[in-house]
Amino acid sequence: WSAGRGDEGTGTGTMNRLADPAAPEFGAEWDAVWEKNLVTQALERVRAKIEERQFQIFDLYVIKAWPPADVARTLRISLARVYLTKHRVAAQLKNEVRRLERAAEQALRGTH
Repeated sequence: WSAGRGDEGTGTGTMNRLADPAAPEFGAEWDAVWEKNLVTQALERVRAKIEERQFQIFDLYVIKAWPPADVARTLRISLARVYLTKHRVAAQLKNEVRRLERAAEQALRGTH
């Protein structure tokens, strides 16, 4: 009788363990896709507000991960300009992501 209950309890626990791991994976995957789309949208909005040259510097250095010296040499600008542009555009991007997050939160609250 005890063995039967133990097996039954283990079976239920196994089923729960099998069901639970999928949810966190889906949640993490969903979060990653959401974050990527949010950053992409924010980047498009920032790009529309800044000079194309600034975006080019940011794109090469941050998005394409070029070494800063290569960006400076290729674009014939100072290394300081590469760092300054990255700092300024990144700040704008961070602010835009925050704005989009707030807008999404407000939209979700409005539907409930």
